[in-house]
Amino acid sequence: MAVPSSGALSLAGIRAELATNTYNASATTTASLEDCSDGTVATINTGNASADRPDGSAPHAMSEFYAYDHDVSSFSDNKSFDFDGANDYLSGSGQLAAAGTMKTSGSVSVWVKLDSMSANGFIAHWAAEEGTNNQILLLWNNGSGVIRGNVKFGGTANTADSGSGLENDGNWHHVVLTWMSGSKSSANNIVRIYIDGSQTDSDAIGNTWNDAADPAFFSVGRNEILDNSYFNGHINDLALFSDVLTSSEVTAIYNEGAPKDESDHSGLLAYYTMEAYSDNDSTLADDGASGYNLTINNSTNIDSTDTP
Repeated sequence: MAVPSSGALSLAGIRAELATNTYNASATTTASLEDCSDGTVATINTGNASADRPDGSAPHAMSEFYAYDHDVSSFSDNKSFDFDGANDYLSGSGQLAAAGTMKTSGSVSVWVKLDSMSANGFIAHWAAEEGTNNQILLLWNNGSGVIRGNVKFGGTANTADSGSGLENDGNWHHVVLTWMSGSKSSANNIVRIYIDGSQTDSDAIGNTWNDAADPAFFSVGRNEILDNSYFNGHINDLALFSDVLTSSEVTAIYNEGAPKDESDHSGLLAYYTMEAYSDNDSTLADDGASGYNLTINNSTNIDSTDTP
């Protein structure tokens, strides 16, 4: 249940939230707690045990509301994808690659668990149809031993790195890459990388995407241009945004754990929980509203029960 950060907790406000999905301490809703609890007004999270929901009996103990949360995510988290580092990868359509404003601003949020890496391994990659002067990369950089975000516009690469020690450490890590270019305020033109909710590095972006066309390729798990640098490890809950996530938004996603329902974020382009996958599927469904499904390449059994 959403509660105010300060001030008194109002039963009227709780009652309003049950009826309207919005907490309002000064609400005057006439819906009774009993009506709310039996489902005749709004909804109750019926995933909670009945003892943990308002039961309509006075007095209404606050313990009745502790486990109530109608904003709880409907997503489960029982699957990730286990990339073999040899030839597994996901590919998106040209429509996804060119969607939103990715060549000027965007964010990618993803959970990863690295296995032992002997070479670079790409996590996510946007690229122009020809050449290498304009691309956006999130990858394991084996030479430096870090996860690196690389925004290369007009032939100039601007990078932001994680700290070291992430390879084969047996842990899941939440990674977010954000970028903006072409803003009238140069202070906004920055690439940033966050690991487990905290920014670890940033770099100013001086150039803009100067290819006449929009990005033409998007892939997960390999270098889409050179057909190499296959990722070795697990990937889960991949979300693509056309805007720049703020530090507080990044922290909120990390603290929520995986998966976090981002369907109400205005900049969401696509979201992949991996939960709908079954063996022998050739596509991975977009759990967002856009329908940007990904093609699964070179694997008929890519899922794993290892999750964050």
